[in-house]
Amino acid sequence: MAPLTASVVLSPWRSQALPLPLRLVGFVPVMNNQPMPLSRGQGLAPAPAFLSIIQHNCLGSWNVFLSLFESFKETTTYPSLVLLQDPPVNKAHLPSFNGFKSFFPPVRKPRVAAYIHMSFLSNYTVLPRFKGVDDVLSLDISSSEPLFGTAFHSFRIINAYSTNTVDHRVHSVSPEVLFRDLEFPLLVLGDLNIHNPLSDPLRHFSHREISSSPPYFEKAAESGFALLNPPGEYTRFPLVGKARPSVIDLAFANQPLLPLVKSWEASLPSTGSDHIPIMITLAAPSPNQKPLCPRWADTDWETLDPLIKGFKVPAAPPSPTPVQLDEWMSGSLDHLVALRKGHTPVSRPSHHSKPWWTPYLSILRREYHKAARAARKHDTPHMREVAGTSKAGYFKAIKAPKSKHWSSFLPAATPQSLWTAKRFAYGRAQPRFPSLPGAETPQQMNSVLLDHFFPSQGSLLPAA
Repeated sequence: MAPLTASVVLSPWRSQALPLPLRLVGFVPVMNNQPMPLSRGQGLAPAPAFLSIIQHNCLGSWNVFLSLFESFKETTTYPSLVLLQDPPVNKAHLPSFNGFKSFFPPVRKPRVAAYIHMSFLSNYTVLPRFKGVDDVLSLDISSSEPLFGTAFHSFRIINAYSTNTVDHRVHSVSPEVLFRDLEFPLLVLGDLNIHNPLSDPLRHFSHREISSSPPYFEKAAESGFALLNPPGEYTRFPLVGKARPSVIDLAFANQPLLPLVKSWEASLPSTGSDHIPIMITLAAPSPNQKPLCPRWADTDWETLDPLIKGFKVPAAPPSPTPVQLDEWMSGSLDHLVALRKGHTPVSRPSHHSKPWWTPYLSILRREYHKAARAARKHDTPHMREVAGTSKAGYFKAIKAPKSKHWSSFLPAATPQSLWTAKRFAYGRAQPRFPSLPGAETPQQMNSVLLDHFFPSQGSLLPAA
């Protein structure tokens, strides 16, 4: 697999954090999942308009855990959920933090854990699911009211810590466990320990790395998941040794969840771990967005045709009234329309929309502008080089989908779209100016007209 050309933004190296006082942290027995009680006046309730999720690998360190939770005091609100990989465990106990309730697999040394804010638990129902393993934890979150302004009353989060096994092509957590075909929102995240050109396009991959990641990304694509990580945004910086920075802390969202993803950020302070804390924010879709529009020309007829042929119109009711007849016909028509809509991709139209644009280009464009702003702000050779690399990768990535769209658009041109094709081929017409002797450019024309209508004093003819 050839590496993809993409922009890259190099995050600054994190320094180790100093140990913090331990007075606010206690231990929780592994088999109990009982947190410390929430003291009155401590802990800020999460904002109801959005949901903030923290993802972090603690390296099994007490100090890393404490540094992470202490850093929340510098934010306006506490995160709703904190999902950890490799949490610290001491004598079959996990640490607790004031205001949070912990969930983790009921084993002696769990590899994953979830800390949920008490105010979030008071408003939503959280059902943890353990699969008899120590490296996967699922949280089913539900509410009696629709979540985030959508029609869904529940969504699921899978937190995983996948490690290498004896066979380098197989990891401890399989793709089938992570990526499932669900009709409600699903967020998959964790330290997956895989390297792929889609997440780290400028990395030079070894044979071992390039052979272990495709099953995960192929299964994610088949199930309709999208990668939330910006390409090239490193999530691990080794503290010792000669290992390279990498992108192994990944997050995926399925199609029902994708419109709710507001941001993916790696802006929290260092905790002393070689992994960077990541914040994922979910929010309600913008009410100003236009409704989705089916792209009827792209209907999957190969799959849909057998379903339509196998459709049987239900028998009409005997001696129907006009209302019953209308309901009978409408029911059959609605069923056929639902079948076609279910096999037709959709898009949200806009006068700014481009038919060749892809979500991948949106990520590259965002990273390009992010790097350009950083270069203007800091103006260092390194930041200018990063901005130049981002710009080159972004504009190079645009050429392929534009060429592909043009090659399919031109043969299908109609008399109505012929002038559109001409405009695409020749670009915008040059500005037209009237011709004047000795004037070819707008500046020269301006000078000639001024000299003609407003001559200088020396050019005036003397009086007779």
